[in-house]
Amino acid sequence: MHAGVRLSRALHQLAPHLSRDGEVFVGTIYGQAGFNWMVDEVTEKHGLENVVTFAVGLIPWICRVVDYGRVGVTYGCKEVNVAAVSPRDRFDALNEVFLSAICERWLGKGAFRQSDSFLSLTLSVDNQIIHPARCLGLSRRYGGKWASKEEIPYFYRDFDDLSADLMRDLDADYSKVRDGIRQRFPDRDFPYMLDYLGLERLSYQSANSDIRESFTTSKTLGAIKPPTRQLDTGEWVIDTDHRFFTDDVSYGVCIAKWMAEQMDLAVPTIDAIIEWVQKLRGETYIEDGRLLIDSESLAGPFRSGIPPVYGIETLDGVVDGAPLHAVPRPVPSLSGSA
Repeated sequence: MHAGVRLSRALHQLAPHLSRDGEVFVGTIYGQAGFNWMVDEVTEKHGLENVVTFAVGLIPWICRVVDYGRVGVTYGCKEVNVAAVSPRDRFDALNEVFLSAICERWLGKGAFRQSDSFLSLTLSVDNQIIHPARCLGLSRRYGGKWASKEEIPYFYRDFDDLSADLMRDLDADYSKVRDGIRQRFPDRDFPYMLDYLGLERLSYQSANSDIRESFTTSKTLGAIKPPTRQLDTGEWVIDTDHRFFTDDVSYGVCIAKWMAEQMDLAVPTIDAIIEWVQKLRGETYIEDGRLLIDSESLAGPFRSGIPPVYGIETLDGVVDGAPLHAVPRPVPSLSGSA
C-alpha cells in the first residue's frame, strides 16, 4: 500500500544499493503523490542514470489483511488499470514482465493501459478524495465517536448523502485544478486525468452516475470499516494517525492545493479539509487560505509531497519532462521525524 512518507523514506534507503549495471525498474502501487518527483530526487542525488520509473494509478485489487504478515484477502480486481512509465517507450517491456502478471494473467481482467503522464495519476485521484471527505462526513454526522464498536458504520456500505456531497465538492475543486492544467498546457493531452466518476467508470467499466451509489452498491468495498481506535473510556474514535490523514492529506490534498495556488484558483473544500485535519493533528499546513510551504509540517523531512519539497517551484515543473526552475532544497536526512 502506497503511503507517501514510507515510500519516500524507502526510496532514500534503497537508492544507494541499486545496481548501475543495466536497466532498473523502480515503481509503486499506487502512484498518486508525485511519485516521479520522489524518484527524480534520489536518482539525482545518487547519479543513477539507468532507472525506469513507473507508477500504477490505482491499486489493481481491493485487499485487506486477515493475519498480518501471513494471510490477506482480495475482494476482487478492477477491469482496467493504468500505469505511467518513464521513459515512455519502456511500457511494453514492463507490461510483459510485471504489469500483466499482477492482475490480468491471474484474474483474467485488469489489463494495463499506458497513462499519458505521471501528473494524470497525481490528479486523477481516488483515495485522496474519498477518504478525507468520508472521514469529515463521519465527524460531522457522528462527532467522530461511537459508544461501541458495533455502532461504527461501514465506510462505504453506509456512505451517506453528507459524505457524498463533501466528496462531490472536493472532486469539483480537483476538477478546477485539472482544467487549469489543461488550459495551461494546451499542447499536452491528458486523457487519463479524470474526475472521480470518470475514473470509477473506467476502472470498473461501470455505468455509475452517482457518487453515493458507487459505494453503497459496490461488490468489493462493502466489508470495510473506518479507521478507528478505542479510548480508555471504551468509546471508539476516528484514528487521526491513520494513513487517511497522514498520507491522503499531506501527500495528496496539499499537492492539489499547491497547484491551485499557482493558478490563483479558489478551492474552498480543499481548504476546509486541510484546516480540519491540521486542527485534529496539531499540524500547520494552511493559514488564511494559503499553504505554509515553509512550515515544519509540510517542509520538514518526509512530512509532505508538495512540489517545493522536491525543488519544484513553478507549475511547469510538475509536468513530466519539464525542466525544474529552482535549485532543489536539501535532501532530508533519514533521521528526520515522519
